[in-house]
Amino acid sequence: MGKYIKAGILLCMCIWFIGCGTEPVTKKQEDKTVDTVAESIKENADSETESVMETENDSETESVMETENDGETESIMETESVAERIICWGDSLTFGQGGNGVTYPYILEEKLNLEVINYGIQGETARQIAIRMGVLPMTTGAFTIPADNTPVEITLWQGGEDPIMMRLGDCAINPCKINGIEGIVSYRAEDNKYYFVRTKAGENTEVKEGTIVETFASQDKKTSDIVVLFAGTNLPPDKHTVGELIDMEKKMLEYLGTDKYIVVGLTSKKLIPDIEPINEALAEAFGEHFLDIRKYLLENGLKDAGIEPTKKDKKNIKKGEIPSSIRVDEVHGNEAFYRIIGEQVYNKLEEMGYILEMHKK
Repeated sequence: MGKYIKAGILLCMCIWFIGCGTEPVTKKQEDKTVDTVAESIKENADSETESVMETENDSETESVMETENDGETESIMETESVAERIICWGDSLTFGQGGNGVTYPYILEEKLNLEVINYGIQGETARQIAIRMGVLPMTTGAFTIPADNTPVEITLWQGGEDPIMMRLGDCAINPCKINGIEGIVSYRAEDNKYYFVRTKAGENTEVKEGTIVETFASQDKKTSDIVVLFAGTNLPPDKHTVGELIDMEKKMLEYLGTDKYIVVGLTSKKLIPDIEPINEALAEAFGEHFLDIRKYLLENGLKDAGIEPTKKDKKNIKKGEIPSSIRVDEVHGNEAFYRIIGEQVYNKLEEMGYILEMHKK
């Protein structure tokens, strides 16, 4: 016991000396000095005392470590499942055509401390959206990737036909990978051909027919993502074929692997005469995840936009059309239209419990 008292006194003296020294002492130096004293104490302790202490402390230490590790593991799991971004998949209504730069993803970004990615491309069908996503694999014909950064002509296939991609954008596709080589796929309207150019020089590489184009989105997907899916306006279904759209959207969501999602209903009555039964089928298929944005725009759009309804607006609403005061054509909206959609998507995300306090601005 006398040895421990002496060592303790020595430790106190060292610490006092460090704290009162005339020269500044770094944390590293302090730690080193204290460690030296601690080693001296350890060397002077007899083996019997160590054995007793180890026996007494083993079970307690294990218990504490298990408790701490359990909490840490749970915390890590919770952190990994917390969304860091919202991915908005769609066509021109997601792209924001007619909105003068205002899009519903932009409105979400205004309100949230989350990254919001707009994967909307004008004119795309649900099938083309699924191809960009990676759900329906797009493949190439046989070709050689040059060693340098020279573009090379390629052919693209999906289901035995040209998928007709990248006419109005390539978001979610590029940068892609072909045969493990990163590059950019493009479409040139002048000659109606596709091209691939590698991003870094390397060696000539032979690509076999049927090689999959790994789109950027297919490599970047995360199960923690919040997904907003707004598809089906181009080549729209009728009440007899809406099941095909539902099946495609279900495949998309299964592929993405997230349980945090919203499916937005269709909007244009003039373009889609069967819009009511179509939206009803979507509501039945996706339940609480479905957002009937058309119904909201019909009932509240003008009020939310602060617009007094015109005679034309009243006629539109009576026919089941979105009021013309918030549209630029039969399908696309103006700034107020997209702002309202953004607000309602936000409200739906909050209703579903996807938006946490930490996400709000």
